[in-house]
Amino acid sequence: MNRRQSSRKLDPHEQLGRRLGLRISFWALLVLVVASIITFFSTYPRYQEQVISSLKQDIQAALVPTDVLFSHVTNNANILAKRFLDHYQHQSENQAETNILFQSWFEQTSPGITRLKQVYFDGISDNHYLLKGISAFIGQSDSPLDQERKARIVAATLTLNELGPAWSEMVSNSHLSMPENALIIFSENIPWGRQADKDLIMTDYSVLQSSLQSENPEREPNWTGLYFDVSAGIWTITYQRPIDLNGKHLANASFDVELSKLLDSLQKKRHSKADFMLLNQQGDLIAASNISNKLKNQPLLNHDNYHDPLYQAVYKVIAKNNNPNNKQVFENALPNHLLILQPIPGVDWWYAALYPEDLIREQATTHSLILSITGLFILGLLLLIVHWQVTIEVSQPLHRLASVAGLMDTQNYRDVITTSTKQWQFKGEVKLALDAFRTMARRFVKAQHGLEKQVQLRTAELADANQRLQQLAHVDGLTGLLNRRSLDRDLKSILSGEIPHVLALADIDDFKLFNDHYGHEAGDRVLQQVGQCLSQISGVHAYRYGGEEFALLIPQSLVDAQSSILEDVVKQITQMEIPHQYNSRNADVISLSIGAAKVPLGQALSTVIKLADENLYKAKKRGGNCVDSDIR
Repeated sequence: MNRRQSSRKLDPHEQLGRRLGLRISFWALLVLVVASIITFFSTYPRYQEQVISSLKQDIQAALVPTDVLFSHVTNNANILAKRFLDHYQHQSENQAETNILFQSWFEQTSPGITRLKQVYFDGISDNHYLLKGISAFIGQSDSPLDQERKARIVAATLTLNELGPAWSEMVSNSHLSMPENALIIFSENIPWGRQADKDLIMTDYSVLQSSLQSENPEREPNWTGLYFDVSAGIWTITYQRPIDLNGKHLANASFDVELSKLLDSLQKKRHSKADFMLLNQQGDLIAASNISNKLKNQPLLNHDNYHDPLYQAVYKVIAKNNNPNNKQVFENALPNHLLILQPIPGVDWWYAALYPEDLIREQATTHSLILSITGLFILGLLLLIVHWQVTIEVSQPLHRLASVAGLMDTQNYRDVITTSTKQWQFKGEVKLALDAFRTMARRFVKAQHGLEKQVQLRTAELADANQRLQQLAHVDGLTGLLNRRSLDRDLKSILSGEIPHVLALADIDDFKLFNDHYGHEAGDRVLQQVGQCLSQISGVHAYRYGGEEFALLIPQSLVDAQSSILEDVVKQITQMEIPHQYNSRNADVISLSIGAAKVPLGQALSTVIKLADENLYKAKKRGGNCVDSDIR
């Protein structure tokens, strides 16, 4: 029989936990395999959509500061142009002033080349003007350096000196260029006008050339493509606004925007794995995240001279694009890249974001792997849940049932009832059995509780009676003050202690005559009034000593702090103005006599009372309504 039971116990198919574990493991593995297959085929397009959505959001966020920058540059160019025309008109009308300023500020550095002196870049005050950060290059030109050109050059210098510092955080340089191969520039770092090559002909280059009337008959402002400024040593783009007056091209209000400033704004919130480019409608490169320094010698980067494969592919897409006003997504336009094109309407440029498709596949595979690992973890968790459920639903209920039965057998009924509620949260037949045991235990305990309650009630009644007896033994029934027994008890405690006190005995003057003429009821009321007055003295214990006599126990420290405390008590009694027309001291109100003595520590109780009583006798002999003591 034992061997049979042992065999049945070792049989895994007979064990509930093992059967549940095998079944749940099978179904969990099946779900895991199916989920992994589904995830593998569905992850790529879903992740592609997530990447596209993320890139779109990044692009939208990145273009906001760029739009603001372009808008500010455009507005500032208008301000620069208007202020230049104001200064130009003033200098044209004041030729003498123009000649003085030109001769003072400018110098000829080589034949046919005029530059602003270096001190006006370093910073100097001259002719009522403080000039700093300004340099100028007036190169070789077929036009003579006449009065009109001098007026323009001086006006440009004053204008940039006035407005340039306000825009130095936004743009790299602010300048006013002129079609006669002249440029006045504000820069905090580089005196370009002093460094420019003496043989430089600026109109031979596409930047300034694009502003000439012959090249730009519509007189529209324009942004150049990306180029490397050799003098400044930076990649930059330039915005130019032609300034014409009466059909004559006077100058260009222009700004250089450094590539790094564009990158700072365009790269903010951009996806870390994405590259980007900025191109104009013609496909010229404006900015990019991977410009090589090997291209510094190129004048402007475009599809003719910039052979980067990604750029060339993006250029072809833009060249074929027929809808420049919408954001577009291209999956197969570039080899192994996802391309998103976002138009920038204010400047008719394209923002291109490129994301490697290998990374999308890698993320999809990683996600599938994570799901599989998660599935294995869930499977292990499910097996733990099986073990936990078997323990909760089978083992623990049976163990609890046996424990309650043992408590009932040993008559530990209260332990059955007070067991935490959590240990009774079972189901089925075990719950019914436990509830029955608990009901029986409650009945037994209820009977015990009733008996205990009766005992407690009787005990409380006895304690209450003892308290009332104790109160009757120590409290005067008429005045509510402590009585003579309480006085003796408290005096004994003081005599055996270390804190000095004063004992005062007080007697109502001629109280017998009061009772004889007003009656004992009136006398009782006087005793109550005097007792209430004495009980209200702060820090003092008041007692009814007997008849019309009262006693006060006063801490010596209170007497030291308030030496007239007893005289004040006597005054308070007379101030109550209780009528007494029959006393022997020819007064018409109730009064009090007090005798007081220090309580000598360690002496007998009778000695203390005798000392105070003798002083009370002296106060009476003096006619009453006074205090006699030896406490000072």
